Amino acid sequence: MRPDDAVLAAQPEEFRFARSTVKTVVYTTLAVLAVVGLVLALLNFEAIRDDAGNMSGRRAGLSPVVAPVVVIGAAFFAVLFGLLAWRESSGWRRLPSGTPLSARRFTVAGGDDDAAALHARFATGDPAEYLPVPNHKKGDIAVRVYLAKADRLAFVTVQRGTGADARTWPLITLRDRGYVQLKNLQPADFGQPAKKAGAAGSIDPFLRG
Repeated sequence: MRPDDAVLAAQPEEFRFARSTVKTVVYTTLAVLAVVGLVLALLNFEAIRDDAGNMSGRRAGLSPVVAPVVVIGAAFFAVLFGLLAWRESSGWRRLPSGTPLSARRFTVAGGDDDAAALHARFATGDPAEYLPVPNHKKGDIAVRVYLAKADRLAFVTVQRGTGADARTWPLITLRDRGYVQLKNLQPADFGQPAKKAGAAGSIDPFLRG
């Protein structure tokens, strides 16, 4: 998977997009096992169906669907773990510490003015200003919130568009209380005002790097 964050990609001395060997091995192994299970289920479809036919009592009514469910289940997990191996095995790391960045992504519909407004809100370091964060099904604006937990730092990037035509805004770095407040937010909290999310506002110029 190729990096899609133009803000971090423009700072190779500070961030690196790399594949995690552990995640790749785990997801690939699980995908292979699921494929093997799918092949075995297909080869033994009739045997599974016949064994299911011996079910009695309340379970007898489920016997016709047991074999198809086994096949569909194995196919589902083969696709799932294959996608995870491709999409989730790579990620950003902060240099020189090598700390992996966990990410939350938001898609926002709008133009440059909307992107600039989102950037300005996050740049305050104040949850009362940047919450709630809009998240639409479709949109040209990508807002990404990264946590480097081992380094106790948070980063926010805003860009509009992709590829060579992408427009970006300066990287936002949050530390100290700004980092803690952002780290403590649960996924559902980003869609709520700060008071409902339990995040106290604190406009502090020292929260930004």
